[in-house]
Amino acid sequence: MSDTDEPHESMRVQAALAPVSFPRFHDAYVAVLKELTSRPQHQITAHGRSGSERLNVSFQLADPTARMPLLTTYRPTVVTHLAEALWLLSGRNDVAMMRHYAPRLASYSKDGFTIPGAGYGARLFRPGPYANGRTAFDTALGLIRAEPDTRRAVLPILGAHEGSDMSCSIAFQLVHREGTLHGICYSRAKDASRGLVADVYSFTFIQELAARLLGVRLGTYTHHVGSMHITDDHQPRIDSLLDEAMAGEPSPLRWSPMPSETTLEMIDEVCAHEQRLRANLTVHTSWSLAHTGLPRYWQSMIALLEIYRQVTYEPDEHVIDPELIEMLDSAHQWMVRHAWPSRMPPLECSGLAS
Repeated sequence: MSDTDEPHESMRVQAALAPVSFPRFHDAYVAVLKELTSRPQHQITAHGRSGSERLNVSFQLADPTARMPLLTTYRPTVVTHLAEALWLLSGRNDVAMMRHYAPRLASYSKDGFTIPGAGYGARLFRPGPYANGRTAFDTALGLIRAEPDTRRAVLPILGAHEGSDMSCSIAFQLVHREGTLHGICYSRAKDASRGLVADVYSFTFIQELAARLLGVRLGTYTHHVGSMHITDDHQPRIDSLLDEAMAGEPSPLRWSPMPSETTLEMIDEVCAHEQRLRANLTVHTSWSLAHTGLPRYWQSMIALLEIYRQVTYEPDEHVIDPELIEMLDSAHQWMVRHAWPSRMPPLECSGLAS
């Protein structure tokens, strides 16, 4: 090999060793579904369900804030994924909260009260018995503050003595380099159609929160999956998702970043609002949200929960409050509009993104 060939060989090796990079999750999601549909490595049967599988799938996101696929045929809604992220941040693993947003999750509970496998918030955000009152999340941030280049800021999820309800995700790692915080999720297996979206949403949310608490820039998000799979019974829905993706996509939409002044106390306040809205014990307007004293970003997250309250508890009422919709960035406006089209105000009244 000549000297002139060496840089090209080095670049090829570097590219081969690195995960495929995408600007946002929408693009990664479509690529994963296309690969599993058109180029599966294995046809497998597990837990009585057959499906397609690819081993050792990895991808990277340049912008972790763009954490949802923009597809009208994708269900569940962004509110479900927001609620699950708050569920985890609250250190919960109970059925009661998530049954309101995703009733199917209750079927994963063996005792009717908890979901240990999916409810890994209890492992990451609840103080452990041997952690001096600190959570795994607190410990990871402490390691980074003490040694910015540490390789030990890992939030363990999979326990050594897991039963049959084994977590799909094994661990989440935070890596601080040169003033930027990167996130890496390791999963033993992942259902690409829905489970992947839920995990990417939650872990990028946790990564962004960690970056704000540390006062550093938000970096890339990488996801490694041992067994990426889809089941045959989900294939018709996946075909619809891919048909929509191939037909085109929305014009570029804005995803608002989490504000730099975010604190854990703000998260607690948002969770308190969620609890009251879930029980239909309070009603929010743009005026009441402005008077919470929270940054606009967190007001908009509560606005999403209020919109869901209106859809859930006022099914026969008038359209959703247009001022609440106007509080959302254009990406969330788009998702809300397509999730509940019959409840939307006229475009000229709401300024909704098309």
